Amino acid sequence: MRYLTPREKRRRRSQRARLGVIILCAFVLLTLLDIPLLHALYHEPIQHIQDHDWYRLLRIMGYLGTWLLVCIVYIAHDRHQHRGLAVLFSAGAAGIVAELIKLTIARERPVQDGVIQPGLYHFRGLFAGFQDGSNLGLPSSHAAVAFGGCLMLAHFLPRARTTLFLLALGCGLTRMLTGAHFATDVFVGALIGWGCSRMMRSFASVPLPELRPRYRLPV
Repeated sequence: MRYLTPREKRRRRSQRARLGVIILCAFVLLTLLDIPLLHALYHEPIQHIQDHDWYRLLRIMGYLGTWLLVCIVYIAHDRHQHRGLAVLFSAGAAGIVAELIKLTIARERPVQDGVIQPGLYHFRGLFAGFQDGSNLGLPSSHAAVAFGGCLMLAHFLPRARTTLFLLALGCGLTRMLTGAHFATDVFVGALIGWGCSRMMRSFASVPLPELRPRYRLPV
């Protein structure tokens, strides 16, 4: 970790403060839009999208098995094999953190039995999710896994950054289209995925010793 001058430290604190304000404002805005977006995106005819391949493609971006496969392919392709593990760990850690927060906050999903719940949010009580973890929504663990994996992979493949971000965003959108999550659920899940990918960058940047060249027989 390099030394930071006092001026650089002040600048970094200022940047973090601005980022915090932006995140807070975005969360407040999405809170106000949660119900309108829910009614705009969730209605009975649109539920047939679950039968489409594009829906399944976006949905599995939030499945940890997808990132296990990406990890295996990355390890087989890249000589810096720990990068593949960084992608898997980022997605996995994001999913675990999201599940723990979900069980702690215990806010229910917006839709039950195909019907939008009346009112705004329904909370069971702090830590109530550890007794019954069914039908909880905040945050979206699918979105957390998708953003954790996609943003970590985008760190290694900057040219594919936009495509990977759209895939993660699409995963979050599928959760809203089926009424499984509010927009704020997806937003918090995305923040968790982003945070985990940021933390895993230090592991991914550890230099490894050069691999020994393979011995080749003379032609």
